[in-house]
Amino acid sequence: MDRRLLVALALSVIVIVVIQTVFPSPPPVHGVGADSAVVANVTGPAAEHGGSAAGSASSASGGGALAHPVTQPPASGGVAGSVAGSPAAAPSPGASPAPVLAAPETLTVTTPRTVVSFASIGASPVAVTMRDYHSTVRKGEDTLARPSVRLGRVGESLLRYQVIMGRDTLALDRIAFRGRATQASDGAPVVTYDATVARTSGGSAPVTIQYDYGADGYLAKVSGVVSASGSAGTGAGNGAARTTAPVGGQPAPPAGYLLVELPSGFLSFEADTDDDQQQLAYVVKPIHEDATSVGFSRLDPGQAELRPGPADWAVAKDKYFLVGVLAPDSVRAHQIIEVDILGQPRTGKIATRGAATVVLPLVPTADGGATFAFQLYAGPQEYRRLRAIGHDFENLNPYGGFLHPVLQPFVTLVVQTVIWLRQTLQINYGWVLVIFGVVIRFLLWPVNQRAMRTSLKMQQLQPELAEVQTKYKNDRQRQQEEMVRVYREHGMSPWSPIAGCLPMLLPLPIFGALYFVFRNTIEFRGVPFLWLHDISVRDPYYIMPILMGATSFLVSWVGMRNVPPNPQTKMMGYLFPIMMTVFLAKVAAGLNLYYLVQNLATLPQQWILANERAKSAGAALARGAKVESRESKVVRGTVAPREGSKTESRK
Repeated sequence: MDRRLLVALALSVIVIVVIQTVFPSPPPVHGVGADSAVVANVTGPAAEHGGSAAGSASSASGGGALAHPVTQPPASGGVAGSVAGSPAAAPSPGASPAPVLAAPETLTVTTPRTVVSFASIGASPVAVTMRDYHSTVRKGEDTLARPSVRLGRVGESLLRYQVIMGRDTLALDRIAFRGRATQASDGAPVVTYDATVARTSGGSAPVTIQYDYGADGYLAKVSGVVSASGSAGTGAGNGAARTTAPVGGQPAPPAGYLLVELPSGFLSFEADTDDDQQQLAYVVKPIHEDATSVGFSRLDPGQAELRPGPADWAVAKDKYFLVGVLAPDSVRAHQIIEVDILGQPRTGKIATRGAATVVLPLVPTADGGATFAFQLYAGPQEYRRLRAIGHDFENLNPYGGFLHPVLQPFVTLVVQTVIWLRQTLQINYGWVLVIFGVVIRFLLWPVNQRAMRTSLKMQQLQPELAEVQTKYKNDRQRQQEEMVRVYREHGMSPWSPIAGCLPMLLPLPIFGALYFVFRNTIEFRGVPFLWLHDISVRDPYYIMPILMGATSFLVSWVGMRNVPPNPQTKMMGYLFPIMMTVFLAKVAAGLNLYYLVQNLATLPQQWILANERAKSAGAALARGAKVESRESKVVRGTVAPREGSKTESRK
């Protein structure tokens, strides 16, 4: 077999391996996680009888005490692990008996974009229903008839609170609170819960937790007061609880810790349930560092990981939605201390449950009590909304692994550009991708033109370079000098081949950025285009991948016109379209659309350069013919006199 053919096959294998490493395809999942029955019920028949979002939230928590999953605390050296394993956390003979849970009462508030349901047991939200987002499981043409997306599993709270103060461990998630809903001056809802909690060290402590919602209902400011034993509650939002002033310019040490357990996961309302559940993860953002993600599937059951602080925020997320705890401000003493993560048992090949505890400081008050505060976001991963919150909250999806520092700027640029085009032109995102693909190709046209013409010159130089290499194969220094001379005679340098290839690599970061953008950009979710029901999922008919592959082959065929025969080039011209078709067959249809537009926009440039290549080849043949005719004339002129002289001498 020809050596060049072997090299071409080896390069093809390397390309396939690199593509699968950088852009891994989700593994097929035949089994479904622990919530498969719940997912089927919520997105199917069970959601139909729920009626309104408030009704579904009430049914989720109205049937008795909330059932929380039994999870062991992480066996780490962190605050949550050490406190949970301390004597204070275990019941002692003199400790107060655990309160008997009464049937929880549900309090529901409605905002312009959400319906939030709270349970009196634990004083925490149990469900947040997205009024603007519906299930993408197609059961009819009417989108509004599909159930709304609901954050919260049936029978579980979104958050669970515990307070650690000295030897006291207050399990607030088992306390019956009294709740009330009021309105702020701007009309936004305010939810307040009060309770008196028995302390293991004796006496009781009034506890108040308050939720102040913003205008959209996604972001809430959560504040709480744990009063001194026996004192009257002062309320969380009226500022009556005065914090201890700093001593010597240094903040006072924390009076204890607030442990906030993040959701154990989410129900799936996506047509591709497997892809949605495979992206279940906890993400932590340390201050002055990039966010790090811990996928549910990455942890073995019982495996614990500690994310030390100080941190700006920690979230539980799936593909498009999240529930996150953010530090109330940028003050170092108010930052998240640590996040403890624990892997949970699996019932299938994919992990659908996790456990994470966020540790926040309790700020001491002058009367011996403590206060706490944080921000709670429960809603969609809308780029501009998350960016407005600050603290790099929009970068909660760390893309690309070790390529993250390279890809993240391109991801940000692509998302901002696409959203800007959509809002400026007021057209479908499908047409936005078409325009975006054409604009990118137009901007890169001069660079690609120069690169392709450099390639043409290199093809013309190959015979001369090969002659030099053969002539001076035993003298390396002379060979290099002669090759440099050949390059200079044609206005090029030895680095021209490399410089000519670099511009052709410029579209790759944009393509890679779009690959990751389609994984989590909720703006593309459920967007129809032409025959496609949703550009964020694969084409069910595989029309778009086939068109993309056909145009890739056409681009390769036009590009190989008038090229000197080369087995490697011919092999890659056939293999590359096949590779890209297989790779993109099961990814978002919008990415196939972008690549298809790129191919169509490349064809005119390839056609022009193919014609230039034909003209240059014809000119080269003409020059070669002239040289041959000149040499033949010289030969005939030198030979003829010799024959004549021989004749005269004979005479």
